[in-house]
Amino acid sequence: MASACQPTSEDTDPPTLAILMAVDQLRADLLKNYDPLFVGGFRRLLDEGYRFENATHDHAVTTTAPGHTTLATGVHPTRHGVVGNSWSELEEGRWRNVYSLQDLDTEILGYPELPGRAPTNIYRAGLPDWIVANDPASRVVSISRKDRAAIGLAAKAAGDVYWLADEGGEFVTSDYYHAEYPAWITEFNATTMPLVYSDSVWESIIPTTALSLTRPDRSRFELDGEHTVFPHRASETVDASDPRALNHWRYEFTPFPDRAVFALATEAIRELQLGQRGSVDYLGISLSQTDLIGHNFGPRSREQLDNLLRLDVELGRFLSFLDEAVGPGRWVLGLSADHGVLDIPEHLAEQGVDASRLTRSDRRQLSRSIQDVLDNVDDEDEPAEAVKEAVLSLPFVAAAYTFDGVEQGQAIDSFQVLYGRSHSRTRIVGLAARSGVYARFGPNVLESSFLRTSHGSPYYYDRHVPMIFLGGTISAGVSSDRVATVDMAPTLAWLTDTPAPDDLDGTILERSLRR
Repeated sequence: MASACQPTSEDTDPPTLAILMAVDQLRADLLKNYDPLFVGGFRRLLDEGYRFENATHDHAVTTTAPGHTTLATGVHPTRHGVVGNSWSELEEGRWRNVYSLQDLDTEILGYPELPGRAPTNIYRAGLPDWIVANDPASRVVSISRKDRAAIGLAAKAAGDVYWLADEGGEFVTSDYYHAEYPAWITEFNATTMPLVYSDSVWESIIPTTALSLTRPDRSRFELDGEHTVFPHRASETVDASDPRALNHWRYEFTPFPDRAVFALATEAIRELQLGQRGSVDYLGISLSQTDLIGHNFGPRSREQLDNLLRLDVELGRFLSFLDEAVGPGRWVLGLSADHGVLDIPEHLAEQGVDASRLTRSDRRQLSRSIQDVLDNVDDEDEPAEAVKEAVLSLPFVAAAYTFDGVEQGQAIDSFQVLYGRSHSRTRIVGLAARSGVYARFGPNVLESSFLRTSHGSPYYYDRHVPMIFLGGTISAGVSSDRVATVDMAPTLAWLTDTPAPDDLDGTILERSLRR
């Protein structure tokens, strides 16, 4: 571990609570587009925080697990190991699918039928680990609706890490973190969750004067093409008398899980006295519903604006609570996102943009092209170059890069550099990658044939995310400097006087955030 940079003002004590917050799928332009409507937490971040308007993830596979783990560790996926939400591994000549945070030797407490979860597949320690290494009395908490977000923000640390059970409608963890649930978590699930997680109708709170900022509410390209307008009622799509079905509806299609995440984060600060005991503590928070709503309705939908307005209110309450419980200047928060998102391609096409989605026929064509090469290659030959040429002949493939080319560092374009930062020879993401080739599809081409829209590409719309710091002695400001999400962890470490490793990919944003 290298020594953290020293504060510029020696009579100012560093904050005692570091908060790393990710808003899943929050593409940076969404905050700008809806800026005039924010009155709560986003308003405070935009007005009082220091924000970097040119922040990106600098890796190719822009999905949830890599994004969160990158934010927490300060290194690219090729180094922290979480190169995708899932990947393929070759075992005894056969490919098997591996979920990024799976550990089948662990068990979800209270849900033995569910597969275990732990940070076993993460190679690198992160900010929460550095904090505990500097002071063993420090406490680590990480909370999300998604397991891969909560665990990713916690890196390797064995703290209080919780995520929401889909149909169970309560927060859970694995025995990697706890042998049994702490009493306060059991109490929270029993008494608070019924209060904050019981809605069966999602009604719009968008002011009438703001409706023109979004796409029309009715669109055959949203959700199922039928249930696309407010209000959204659980009874229209699930059996509302079934508690598990209701929980699943809330979990997949509404903003309500984020309210529960904030409620648990608030309770954790109270119960564990985070930031109030003389040690530097860590709190990771990931808000997932921007991602789910974006997938189902698109980033420019009425539903997404409504979700962001609700998030603005909840975030504002949470920041006010931090001031009351921990104290102004005693906490510091870094906010970003794990990735961006592509607009719904059919909506782009309506606007005259060249956009499309891969069809099943396209996927079969890609598979056949690769298999034809493999069927005709000699055992002694290296098939990657031939596979590369084959996939390049397909109209929806813009470029292809062999593993050898990526590793040798002789980049044919800037995208190859991004693929190098998502690269692994043993953890394979993408069909062509099984043959040693990364295939880059064209811009505005959606890989998913079942989600309304998604992310995962190396294009700017999937990599451009907000990066805002608030609290401590940070002054309000705006920078157009080129920064990356690997800078988040080392900067929060510096802001809390926490020693960080000297081999990180990220750097401290000291010049902009001088204390």
